[in-house]
Amino acid sequence: MSGWHPIVDPRMDPHPETVQRDMVECKELAKQASDITKEVAMGAGVGAVTGAAGGAAIGAIAGSAATGAAGGAILAIPAGLWKGYEANEDFKRAFKTCMRQRDHKLVN
Repeated sequence: MSGWHPIVDPRMDPHPETVQRDMVECKELAKQASDITKEVAMGAGVGAVTGAAGGAAIGAIAGSAATGAAGGAILAIPAGLWKGYEANEDFKRAFKTCMRQRDHKLVN
């Protein structure tokens, strides 16, 4: 997860006494909903396998399948990062939804 954290408007929030508890609960629910760790690992894993296979095929044509596979696997890093970004956005969306459903007024 990024360094993002929700900001609740204390003057507009009808339930300031439950903000901290709801934040803890919504954070856990959002983690489950977005499954960040799994998404990043899966994105990197799938990208690495696909990249390695494609790189090996290209490398075999060029004369070195191992070098091509290694290069292809390295190119998979952006796939893992993208999955991480998507999962982080899913986390934020789920967190905001949870807090708003509990009637808290979020600024961000």
